[in-house]
Amino acid sequence: MCRTRHSYILLALFGICTLLYYFGELVDFAGWTALRHDFFYGVHDVQRLFFLAPIIYAGHVFRVRGAVIVTLAGFIAIMPRAFIISPFPDPMLRIVLFTIIAGVMGSFMGVIRNEFERRSYLEALVRSERDKLLGILERMEDGVMIIGPDYRIRFLNPSIVREFGEGLGSYCYEYLHNFADPCDQICKLPSVLDGATERWEYSFPYGRTYDVIASPFVDSDGQVCQLTTLRNITQRKQVELELVELDRLKSELLSNVSHELRSPLTSIKGIVSSLLQKDIKLDDETQEMLLSGVNEETDRLASLVTKLLDMSKLEAGVWKPEKELCHISDIINEALERQKWVHKNRTFEIDLEPDSLEVYADYSQIRQVLTNLLENAVAYSEEGSQITIRAKTMDGKVDVSVSDEGVGIPQEDLGKIFDKFNRGTQKRHKPGGTGLGLTICQGIILQHGGQIWAESEIGHGSTFHFTLPVVRPSVD
Repeated sequence: MCRTRHSYILLALFGICTLLYYFGELVDFAGWTALRHDFFYGVHDVQRLFFLAPIIYAGHVFRVRGAVIVTLAGFIAIMPRAFIISPFPDPMLRIVLFTIIAGVMGSFMGVIRNEFERRSYLEALVRSERDKLLGILERMEDGVMIIGPDYRIRFLNPSIVREFGEGLGSYCYEYLHNFADPCDQICKLPSVLDGATERWEYSFPYGRTYDVIASPFVDSDGQVCQLTTLRNITQRKQVELELVELDRLKSELLSNVSHELRSPLTSIKGIVSSLLQKDIKLDDETQEMLLSGVNEETDRLASLVTKLLDMSKLEAGVWKPEKELCHISDIINEALERQKWVHKNRTFEIDLEPDSLEVYADYSQIRQVLTNLLENAVAYSEEGSQITIRAKTMDGKVDVSVSDEGVGIPQEDLGKIFDKFNRGTQKRHKPGGTGLGLTICQGIILQHGGQIWAESEIGHGSTFHFTLPVVRPSVD
């Protein structure tokens, strides 16, 4: 539709120019003496200049091809006057020169228009691609910033604003590090401006770690800038550190387990070898002592294997408590009975309030928790010291605690005592240990809907607490 309109305009413009060119002859033919003017009878070169208008218009609208076509049409329109009417010598030479000049001017206009539109198209394309790129950067989960060669921040996406706050236009070293001057030791901007792409990890003093990638980026003003992406890998680094620590603890566990298995097996092997020697007669007391040693070492092996199996069941989620109504006093008394027999050089005290308190729990699992806590108290306390078990109601739960008079636990270790394979930094008075006992206790108590924690002071012993829901009698 627009092209048709331009065609009509061009046709009308060409017709007006042709009318003005032959206006003198038209007046003479029609006898319009009142319209006779010397201008229309003068040098025809001046009247031919009117044809520049449609030729240039054609070049502007229809480009070079349109300018050439209109130039040829103008040449055809001018020729009759030159051959028939013109009184000047060599009129054809004037027409050819004018046609060439007019055609060049119209074609040049078409070239200019083509170049202008091409440039406009390319600028629009660049703006569109830049807007798309900025849109992608805006939606990225990673933090993105563009830093100019003067260290000023030209762009920040919402992700990095959430991490560091607003800072558009500020210096990058002030925004990220609160430095007064460029951070030359860690800054990669000079090498990036030279065309290099840099990647490194950086940990800020407040604990966050980022994977940083810096690459060259040409901004809309043509300047080479630095496009920086920051991916928060704090959690990943923590996991990596935890995995390293876990590998270390597992290696230590394997070493401990190997030692724990080797020691009782060596003792049992030695005792059995002594009992099998026929050339040596052992009295009854010696035999009883040796058999007691075999019994103790067998118990150590059984305890180690049991803890490893229990830990595997807890991690696999297949060790579920079989809850029933039971008296907490019965569980405590049964757990203490064996400890009193094995550790006759310790004093055990019980403080129950009330002693008939009922809980809804797995009897054997809670007994195992108490056994593990009592063995832990024995391992970190000296002979002749006292170990106390207390039970009382507290906020609708029963609070059971095991206290010793041992070496205590440093405050920095309290948060890690329930971690797998953690054996603490304090010296044990009883050798052995795999670092799984307290982890198993925590797993059992959490499965019962309770809580477990420890309170300690160096040199004044430790107290381990765990809670279980109290079973209240139903009201008829």
